Amino acid sequence: MKFFLQNLSFVVFLCGGIAFAQDEVLTDIRNLSPQEVKFDGFALDKDQEVSIKGYGVSNRDGSVYTTAWILDARTRKVVWNMRNAKRNRSGDGIAEYNDLVALPKGEYEVYYSAFPYSADNINNFGDFMEFLGNKLFKWGTGKRDYKQLSLTIRGSGKHYGPEGVEKLHEQLKQDAIVSLTGLWDNDNVHQGFILEKPMDVTIYSIGEARDDGVYDYGWIINAKTGEKIWAMTYPNSDHAGGDRKNRMVNKTIALPAGSYAAFFVTDDSHSYRDWNAPPPYDPSYWGLTIRPSDPGMKKFTKLFDYKAGELKNVIVEMIRMRDHEFQSKGFTLNKPMDVRVYAIGEGSDYKMADYGWIVDARTKIKVWTMEYNETDHAGGDQKNRLVDKVIHLDKGSYMAYYVTDGSHSYRDWNAAPPFDPEHWGLTVTAVGENFTQKDIGSYEEKADKSVLVRMVGMGDDERKRQSFTLSKTSEIHIYAIGEGTGSEMDDYAWIEDATSSRVVWEMTYRMTEHAGGARKNRMFDGSITLPAGKYVVYYQSDGSHSFNDWNDDPPSDPANWGVTVTLSERKQQ
Repeated sequence: MKFFLQNLSFVVFLCGGIAFAQDEVLTDIRNLSPQEVKFDGFALDKDQEVSIKGYGVSNRDGSVYTTAWILDARTRKVVWNMRNAKRNRSGDGIAEYNDLVALPKGEYEVYYSAFPYSADNINNFGDFMEFLGNKLFKWGTGKRDYKQLSLTIRGSGKHYGPEGVEKLHEQLKQDAIVSLTGLWDNDNVHQGFILEKPMDVTIYSIGEARDDGVYDYGWIINAKTGEKIWAMTYPNSDHAGGDRKNRMVNKTIALPAGSYAAFFVTDDSHSYRDWNAPPPYDPSYWGLTIRPSDPGMKKFTKLFDYKAGELKNVIVEMIRMRDHEFQSKGFTLNKPMDVRVYAIGEGSDYKMADYGWIVDARTKIKVWTMEYNETDHAGGDQKNRLVDKVIHLDKGSYMAYYVTDGSHSYRDWNAAPPFDPEHWGLTVTAVGENFTQKDIGSYEEKADKSVLVRMVGMGDDERKRQSFTLSKTSEIHIYAIGEGTGSEMDDYAWIEDATSSRVVWEMTYRMTEHAGGARKNRMFDGSITLPAGKYVVYYQSDGSHSFNDWNDDPPSDPANWGVTVTLSERKQQ
């Protein structure tokens, strides 16, 4: 929602002043302290012009460093802002504002933020505070201080003060379907709600986000399937006033009848009543509010206790993962289905350190991976990352993997843990009301009679050999995964003729392709034809980056680090 000035009318006389109505005081905010936000409220008994007199921190070039504003209490829209008002006069760092603004009958909230806004040639908040102290207020000299900042509003109506504002907020919350607002640091809240009929709902959410990620934000899921219906992101939000990181969503979406759950999480700084930068225009609504677009539809809604973290119809669960862990589990789907992937891990600088992925067991093709750019903040430290999404998988068998590095894991956190530490790892669940246990089966790696050689799970500094014999000219399939950098292979396989020791095939860098994960993970997946005879398969590894001891991202199919040789179905005579 874009904030804008509504119903403004400034009456300026030729003498340079503004005429004031001799009415009662509706708001009188003063005695502010640095980095403080004060609020007040009033009601107008009729349409009228109210007079406003205020003092703010300003520079002679017109820049305003503190500000005040008025909100329509019902619409939550800004109807007056000191930063856009006409300045009457300015002294050494202090500007005086005298305005008349036309407002309709109704309730209003008034805010004064004694936080400085950014200015040219100021690189950070500390620089700016020093700028204010040395250039404007001359702190230490007694010449200027925040006590001069004030805002007085006069008109015909009723002053109901901060207590009245809070009471009004409670009334507005009762009109909402869900109200998760006024949230503080490190909050993790949720609420289940039921729509008995399809309806349009208005989402009003204020949080913290930048183009590099979201930090205080909300989302809505289908409570039965776990599918995410809506989430607050930087691109789908607008500036909420104050600091640039304050973001707001005000949109209407259509929801079918059903059960839903709303969530909102905050990080460890910049939240209601504890701002570290200028607050948004509607600070008390920091969080998520969901309203029926038609107030008459409220009677067709109700709340329920949604149990967050309770995952039903679990297919695969690899959780409570510790440092230096690698786990894999197979599963079989007896029919195509949607599955919910719920994964929590560690990531920073757009790269994951603790994460999971899923591979088609037959083709070895990765069907899902926990990429940083698809994760959300999981609460606690910013490196705690979460994926909660629904994906479609075809009938067949799959392998799920999860790997961790050497720090920050379950019960051994080196920073603030996530909101759901018990699920640090990967959980896959079935989606849909018609799901039965017959839809899934256990994964069994069947013995393949065509396998001639299998040397997998190779570790550091290994050199192994196995032999096989062909009774006639045959086509064999080679599936090998190893390590290679530049043009050289470090972990690799080759095949020799047992009689002559002649190399008949070798895993060179040029013949391999990327095997997923780190670029040095290389793979050969192809066939060759060999005449009848006896052969020896070798695999050799160096002293680092091998199965279950990775020093970089593992490949998509880590369990097959090594070489497997099978007899192709099509044989040559």
